[in-house]
Amino acid sequence: MLKCVLLALSTLTLAAQGAPPSQPAPAAKEAPVKVLNAPAPQGNPPGHPAEAPKVEPVPETQVIGRLGKRIILEKDLHDWMKAVAGAKQFETYVKNVPMMANVRQKYLENLVLAAKARKSGLEKAPEFASMLSAKKDEVLITLMMNQDRAGSKGAELKEKAENPSEEEIQAYFEKNAQRYETPEKFSARHILVGIKGAPRMGDKGLTEEEAKAKIEKIQGELKAGKTFEEAAKEYSDDPSNKNSGGLIKDASFGGFAKEFEDAVHKQEIGKVGEPVKTSFGYHLIVVESVTPKQAATLEKVRDRVKQQMTPERRDTLTKAFIEDAKKEMDFVAGPDAAASLPKAAPKAKAVKK
Repeated sequence: MLKCVLLALSTLTLAAQGAPPSQPAPAAKEAPVKVLNAPAPQGNPPGHPAEAPKVEPVPETQVIGRLGKRIILEKDLHDWMKAVAGAKQFETYVKNVPMMANVRQKYLENLVLAAKARKSGLEKAPEFASMLSAKKDEVLITLMMNQDRAGSKGAELKEKAENPSEEEIQAYFEKNAQRYETPEKFSARHILVGIKGAPRMGDKGLTEEEAKAKIEKIQGELKAGKTFEEAAKEYSDDPSNKNSGGLIKDASFGGFAKEFEDAVHKQEIGKVGEPVKTSFGYHLIVVESVTPKQAATLEKVRDRVKQQMTPERRDTLTKAFIEDAKKEMDFVAGPDAAASLPKAAPKAKAVKK
């Protein structure tokens, strides 16, 4: 967010965004960072390096540079950051001492560059006036829509968005009830016999005849008393659950092959079904449980509802505010906008005496 905010001034960006936190860029010479005096280490046990010295924030009264006759204080940097990022965000940024060192260096460098540009006469360039005008519009909009600025329209919209009425919460919940349902789930075990060309099998899979023969062999062993879990560990080609005896636990429908899910719905609980073919190969399935979907109650999901409806409400309220502003400011869009201007009343003819 800091980077986005600082882009409000097109030439002044933060190097802190590009440097990893563990390797902060050094501060400018004019902006030293104080280090607390610490006693010299008397030696550390092997494998225990000395701790890095604690770094303090720079006080606002400290001089951080000079530009011509102008003395630059840390307070000047803070005031600029508050104007650009807002006082609330500034309080967060100023606690990050390494980042502030980078910001300070870039701030001082850009003061120098701005002074050089003025000396070069760029304030008189035709582009300067148009760019400055555009920036003024951006500043006005920012002041109006800044959510953290007390009394701003942005703060008002944020307050409304985050505090819907009980009726609005109920209406949103009813409209999006499906979103809060607990989906239908199942637990089952399966044994996969992969075929040639199947996903993850390639040429390692069996032919149709070989796969069917292997399935029959497994079915025979199950009838002879081998447990399904043992058979899955020995024969299944599904690496994701082979070692757990083919267990698929508390899975939601919709993430498996249709033929597989249809079998889970149809099969009797606890019994091995007939072989099921999917694009992966042939499956033997034993369903352990199926839990039907459950409707949510507003009491249980109220916090989720408020959290999820807030961005939508903010967007809706902002769009409504913009539409109202268009009407209030007599705005018309499109190529025919000029034709919608009210016609001037005809001038009254002078009466001859």
